[in-house]
Amino acid sequence: MRQSTLAIFAACAAVTVCAQAQAQQPAPPAAVPDQMPFDIPYGDSITADRAAEVVKAVVAEATKSPRNWKLAISVADTHGELVYFYKMDNTQQGSVNISQNKARTAARYRRPTQIFNSAMQTPAGAYIATLEAPSPTASPGGLPLVEGGKIIGAVGCSGATGDQDAVACKAGADTVK
Repeated sequence: MRQSTLAIFAACAAVTVCAQAQAQQPAPPAAVPDQMPFDIPYGDSITADRAAEVVKAVVAEATKSPRNWKLAISVADTHGELVYFYKMDNTQQGSVNISQNKARTAARYRRPTQIFNSAMQTPAGAYIATLEAPSPTASPGGLPLVEGGKIIGAVGCSGATGDQDAVACKAGADTVK
């Protein structure tokens, strides 16, 4: 009886050790894509007049009935620097800098800010906040403005929920073709 108990205990210990060793094996490397993602070239920066048109479309989307989204709207050039800013009446003050940061992030990283938000939802995404100073804004509502296959700037919206910010910003980005 004692020998069979020891044999069962030894077998359980062996299974546990093997399972832990197997769990610690590194995952196979992910396939490396041949093309660089978000490799969109920069073009000439958006003008203030053109940026005003983008903002007008954002405001129209934000105020569609029954919406009453109060947004801070920023348009940045290809370097992520502010070209045009508009704050709707009664927009919360904290949204001013956030909209500018969303536009800066979308222009400098050549991708929507939603991508950073999605990445930060994973365990590996925690590193994003350490990329640069200021760190990228990882919230929906920042989109590159692409005309003729080249980035001419970016638009950032803040003041509503992230998803609402993104919908309004998309209306502005859609005016640029």
